[in-house]
Amino acid sequence: MARLTIIRQDNPLIRKTSKVVDEFSPHLHEILENMHETLLHANGMGLAAVQVGVLYRMAIIFSEEYGPVEIINPIIKVAKNPRFDTEGCLSCPGISGRVRRPHLVTLEYQDRNGQKHNRTFHGMDAVCCCHEIDHMNGILFIDKMEK
Repeated sequence: MARLTIIRQDNPLIRKTSKVVDEFSPHLHEILENMHETLLHANGMGLAAVQVGVLYRMAIIFSEEYGPVEIINPIIKVAKNPRFDTEGCLSCPGISGRVRRPHLVTLEYQDRNGQKHNRTFHGMDAVCCCHEIDHMNGILFIDKMEK
């Protein structure tokens, strides 16, 4: 496994829309392993592939309830109970602010082998899912931060 470089908010790549994953190959598994290593080293809650320069719709979330979860091609099916929380981002070091996000989300997503899953995330896990999905769409938390 290798640690990858986390790109910052001033890198134009961070604003790109990520592509759907349609090939679940050993190369994809290697990227995910490297993302795990990178996220552990950075001591973060979540990491989208675009944050390490890979334009695939995938992220890793360290869930309080489920442990590490790889979400590939996620679709939000349910989003409820919005409230404000303070967020930060590995791509925006030193910046934090209040963002309104749902505290309950149900995702449909695939795992590294292409298997489909439906899972409900609560609290900060739900916030993290939404934050990482925003990354896949070229959106940073600073775009949604309370002024």
